[in-house]
Amino acid sequence: MKLHQVAVMSGKGGAGKTSLTAALLKLFPEVIAVDADVNASNLPILLMPQQLAEAEYCGMDVAQIASATCTACGKCREICAFDAVDLFDTGEFKVNDECEGCAACAWVCPAKAVTMVPHISGHKYVSQIKNGYMVHADLIPGEDNSGKLIANIREDARQLAEEKQIATLVIDGPPGTSCQAISSLTGVQLVLAVLEESLSGLSDYRRLAKLLEKFRLPHLVVVNKSGLNPTLSTEVKTAIVEHGGRMVASIPFDAEIPKRLGRKETLLEMKAYRSVIEDVYRQILAE
Repeated sequence: MKLHQVAVMSGKGGAGKTSLTAALLKLFPEVIAVDADVNASNLPILLMPQQLAEAEYCGMDVAQIASATCTACGKCREICAFDAVDLFDTGEFKVNDECEGCAACAWVCPAKAVTMVPHISGHKYVSQIKNGYMVHADLIPGEDNSGKLIANIREDARQLAEEKQIATLVIDGPPGTSCQAISSLTGVQLVLAVLEESLSGLSDYRRLAKLLEKFRLPHLVVVNKSGLNPTLSTEVKTAIVEHGGRMVASIPFDAEIPKRLGRKETLLEMKAYRSVIEDVYRQILAE
């Protein structure tokens, strides 16, 4: 079975990426959805999946000092570049939350009192939706390695697709062009870019498009919140062509849309936009 992976991306937050993804997902006969925005997972809010499994995610190992064998020589504290080893009035050395897992303290400890132990950074979930499954995760606030967590749940989704013989995987990517976006794009065949028709939206689309050029990924474009500035609208269309994209839909600024989203309805449930979403779906399949 050949897995077809599509990533829905946007250069900025608030462009409407997740609401568009939720609507499109409902059209696939069978699909595995991946919410790769692990810092602010919103796709489950709109699709209301039934959770099937949960697992802890350990992004890295951190140091731990065993008080029973520690000789209080202080070598761990001397070598730590992150000020992650505290010395207490009792004479005990303990590792704090600043530990970056470099293991230098474990290497220099003459008593072998320092060990590296798994550190829980978040939680992963597998859930069921009406036409398939959703793989998603929540990174604990303040934790690092979000790109690694995205790669981890994407691998979980790939294995699930193989197990269930589902050939389509749709990724709701994080906003922006950082390492999280790169983790969401690796290995996909097509990108659907959601471009908010604003100056910031256009600027961020250009950054995203340059990233896609480096990956040699074809991309379609949905322009969202359009119609407020005719001059900017022309500039947006020009930029899409310049960056090798193809505009497949334009959704106007409509105050009714956030109201309906607040009731957990997607664009597919709105009569005015159902045909637009269906057309975008058909063009994704045609690529």
